Amino acid sequence: MKRLLLGSAAGLAAATAVQAADLPVKAKPVEYVKICSLYGSGFYYIPGTDTCIRIGGQIRAEVSFFGRGQGDQTWFVGDGLATGTRDRDVFFTRNRVYTNVDTRTQTAFGTLRTYSVVRAELATPTGLSGASGAINIDAGFIQWGGFTIGRTDISYFDNPWDRAFKWGQIGSYGWPDSSSGRFVAAYTHQFGNGVSGTLSLEDNKHQKRGNYNGANSLSLLGINTPTVDTRGGNTWPEIVAALRVDQAWGGLHLAANVMNNHVAYNCGGTSGTTTVAIGGCSELSGAPSDKVGYGVQATIKINTPTGVNDALYIGGTYSKGATSDTFRNNGAGSAFGIYGDPDGPLLYGSMTGTYVWDTVYNSATGTGQQLTTAYGGTIGFEHGWNAEWRTSVFGGAQVLDYNDTANAILCGKFGVGAAAGGGGAAASAATGTLTTTGCNFDYRVVGAGTRTYWTPVRDLTIGVEFQWTNHHVSHADGTVYNQPTIVGFKPNAAYEVRDQNVFSGLFSVRRFF
Repeated sequence: MKRLLLGSAAGLAAATAVQAADLPVKAKPVEYVKICSLYGSGFYYIPGTDTCIRIGGQIRAEVSFFGRGQGDQTWFVGDGLATGTRDRDVFFTRNRVYTNVDTRTQTAFGTLRTYSVVRAELATPTGLSGASGAINIDAGFIQWGGFTIGRTDISYFDNPWDRAFKWGQIGSYGWPDSSSGRFVAAYTHQFGNGVSGTLSLEDNKHQKRGNYNGANSLSLLGINTPTVDTRGGNTWPEIVAALRVDQAWGGLHLAANVMNNHVAYNCGGTSGTTTVAIGGCSELSGAPSDKVGYGVQATIKINTPTGVNDALYIGGTYSKGATSDTFRNNGAGSAFGIYGDPDGPLLYGSMTGTYVWDTVYNSATGTGQQLTTAYGGTIGFEHGWNAEWRTSVFGGAQVLDYNDTANAILCGKFGVGAAAGGGGAAASAATGTLTTTGCNFDYRVVGAGTRTYWTPVRDLTIGVEFQWTNHHVSHADGTVYNQPTIVGFKPNAAYEVRDQNVFSGLFSVRRFF
């Protein structure tokens, strides 16, 4: 029995060895994703590389009251909000989804970084249009050795703390805000102790406002963006120089820029089309000389010991021939127009409005480009009640100032009997009339607002924001605007030109990840 058992065991071992030889080789251990702690939380090594990646983003659900997405107020006649008609939206919803991808790799010349933000959104339709949807690249740039190239979410000229105390973007009360982003090629040098300097070449064409030729027709006052746009092509990029300081006491941002106002020809054309071969325009039409516009901006942040991460923000901007440095050009366009309540002092109410151009000229009289001056300032304070609740208050003013020559060109379109915008039998169906001689298209906006939000758990904010603005155009007292045709649902009537107040609110829920 003993010999039998030993023989059986030996045979079984031999058979097992033969079968094991036929099995595949054991797989190598799986290379699990490893945490990368070099650049903060959320980064992981891409398997098989020394590159770290972080994938994140946010979902934003917002309801605006008498405003548009993100609390934007409507200052132009693009829907019922500015006209005060029954097609206005008392509330407006917008849903946004952001996906952020951040990669970083250590090299001998510093960190090689790529960063992108892709945004998709869907919003309430306005008027007769369908639901407003969009997919955009908010940012997509490469950084290496101090250089940045690609699309950034703001210009290096812009105040970096504008969103620190408010959400609503339109009308920065004197601070620029190019939240729609732009292409830049920049170099930033770190001097140490929180001090850095940047020199940036930027493509501003999709945000730059047009240059108006007084020899062309002019659309109704304040009716969205005028139909005439004689903006020329890109000639040289906007040049921006900025100095930034970030220290324990707060921060400082100083910036300046120069840009070229280049008109295609001494003739008009519809916005978005070529100016060649339109209305008798050709290369023989000539063109006014280019004019360089510029702006300067200063912002200071002062940390205060009054609460959790409290801070005071003060800043201002001055520009000449570069209105987007002060009046944000992301939705506001090139014209403001706000109508009062139909039950106002006149039968058909009141209104105010103006045009916003970087330069005004007149090719028919040989008047060269007149640079438009714009300036303003803001003050804001944010207080942290505790780790969960924060409240801010903010306010300021913006001013648009045309010189006498530019005002004369604009007012010539609205004087009684004027060839292009006159009254009586000569009145055009596309233009109106101002009934006094005290015509002045200078414009002033003052405003204030407050924001409170609650962070009950990490990366979740729930809050509200309210804003008020007052709009004033510098026409003489008693000026009446005669609107000659029905546009934007407003009746053909006389409207008293007087100050208008705009109120708006926002409820927002934002989840970051």
